[in-house]
Amino acid sequence: MVKGGFLQAIKESVVIEKPKLSAGLTFDKKLIMDIALLMIGGACTALQGAVNGSMSIHINGGFSSWLSFAIGSVVLFVFFMVDTRGGRSINWKNSVKTAPWWCWFGGIPGAAFVLFITLFIPYRGAAVVSGITICAQMVTSLFVDCFAFFGCLHRPATLPRLGGICLLIAGVLMVALG
Repeated sequence: MVKGGFLQAIKESVVIEKPKLSAGLTFDKKLIMDIALLMIGGACTALQGAVNGSMSIHINGGFSSWLSFAIGSVVLFVFFMVDTRGGRSINWKNSVKTAPWWCWFGGIPGAAFVLFITLFIPYRGAAVVSGITICAQMVTSLFVDCFAFFGCLHRPATLPRLGGICLLIAGVLMVALG
């Protein structure tokens, strides 16, 4: 903990600085591919919620969420096997010893996310539920970056970043109430 306690840590994490036009980004092929894949991932998240929500109307929310994770697990297992040459490229003994304890529980928030969107989309709508979850993701991510939780890179909560969060919240309210 930073000397001076929690309040001092917050004061040091909120930085007022001039906005940078480029923010250190260089538009190369990798960045363009990263953006494209992240956009596809975002679209898949919205589609997943709508599909799971529809299934929850016809069957059950818990089963729909479980089935989504089961099928997703098969797809991810195939990717893992291809990516790691059947697991041979991983030093398992070292990985198990050096990974923090909390790394092994990352599926719990993911399961909660899938369950909640499955339960709420049928009667709140995809746009409202997606907007609220995206807003929550951004606020939580800001805290994670600001305090470098879970080994993430430290990025202070600058005025432009805080302003972006405020605009995001305003946008979600417009979608939800409009």
